[in-house]
Amino acid sequence: MNGFNQILNRNGRVAIISFHSLEDRLVKKCFKSLSTVEDDLRINKLPSEIETPDYELITRHAVTPSVEEIEYNPRSKSAKLRAIKKVKG
Repeated sequence: MNGFNQILNRNGRVAIISFHSLEDRLVKKCFKSLSTVEDDLRINKLPSEIETPDYELITRHAVTPSVEEIEYNPRSKSAKLRAIKKVKG
């Protein structure tokens, strides 16, 4: 997903709608990896030395359609929306 870095400017956003659980799992894992920094020695660092992630989650959990939307459009029942924002640039 390094393609996001080439396409998005600072404060750019990406939203993905998935319709199957396997697709949603891929999006969830990708967004989680982009929005966290793995740092084993974080305890020994000063606050100014701690790395911050390049992206931040806009939607902590998947957004699903409302009951009214499902009644109006039954095909939307399985849809899940996830979004992420680029904070460094």
